[in-house]
Amino acid sequence: MNILFIPHVPNLNVVNRVYEFAKNLDSYFLCWEVDNSSFKNKVISQINSFKFKRNGKIIQIPLLFKPENLAVKFNTFSLNRLINRLKIDVVVNANALLFDIKSIKIPVIYDLVDDHLEINESIGLNEKRIEKIKEDIKYSKGVVCVSEFLEKKVKSINSNTITIENGLYFERFDKAKSLKKELGLENKKVFGYIGGVDEWTGINKAIENYLKIKNKNTEFLIVGDSESSFFKNLKEKYKNEVMFIGRVSPDEVANYFKTIDIGLIPFKLNDFTNNALPIKAIEYGYAKKPVISTPLKYLKYKNFPFIEFCEIDDFYKCMQKDLKYKEFDFSEYSWKSLSKKMLEFIKENI
Repeated sequence: MNILFIPHVPNLNVVNRVYEFAKNLDSYFLCWEVDNSSFKNKVISQINSFKFKRNGKIIQIPLLFKPENLAVKFNTFSLNRLINRLKIDVVVNANALLFDIKSIKIPVIYDLVDDHLEINESIGLNEKRIEKIKEDIKYSKGVVCVSEFLEKKVKSINSNTITIENGLYFERFDKAKSLKKELGLENKKVFGYIGGVDEWTGINKAIENYLKIKNKNTEFLIVGDSESSFFKNLKEKYKNEVMFIGRVSPDEVANYFKTIDIGLIPFKLNDFTNNALPIKAIEYGYAKKPVISTPLKYLKYKNFPFIEFCEIDDFYKCMQKDLKYKEFDFSEYSWKSLSKKMLEFIKENI
């Protein structure tokens, strides 16, 4: 069976849910140019996205981003040509914007990687876009949800749903080593944030709280990067206060989970974050690190014993606690076993 996976956002530099499924199922997956850091870079991205490229299973097809109505028609036409060319049997789509599901010529499984069903202007979820997502979900053969909370919401649109949560690669973490000595952090209590650094992650608030308790025996390590003005300004403002590591390859990032002592999840509270299972929560836990998190509803529902919940304005209080890791069995969170579950759902519904 030839499967084509389409990500919500094309980022090969991090552990990306859709790409992990594709790699474990030896399947094709789409990638495209995207850079919104400036008008010039937007134009360059669009020009580069008109090209067809192939690197093994990684495929780029000609895509148009604006105007939206025309773009969706153009992109779906381009996708159908690829389907013919590669003899694709099924598409697994996590993208909320670029394609028209009912016009794709083969069965589609929708992978709802986050809650894209409620208005949230700060991340571009307006009423028009939400209606498109609901329409795409309606015309899909089945829907895979990243959390049980999302599955409950989706059932009113498409009853054929399943929850497949995010996972991790055990072997990467089993082989990982602490970098405290190399980074000059021996004998320090290291707080860490590893992952996306968009404004909705609350990373700025986490830094502000850390600075309230910062001393010679502490460090705050941030692994991740972005060309956004938000993060550029954040790095400039706090370059002498916290340690910005930048981007790290997925094969190396486990070393940083081993390096920190306390993991942070300072996400803002909204439907987008409340109904998700952050990959970093699982990764912090498997690396045997206690976690401080804002009270995200789905994380609270999961009841991981190693997570301490507190409001973002009280993070500095939790940072002063003597937090200890509490054991949890992560055996069901292997990307390989989750990918097998995904394949079984696909076969049942095409």
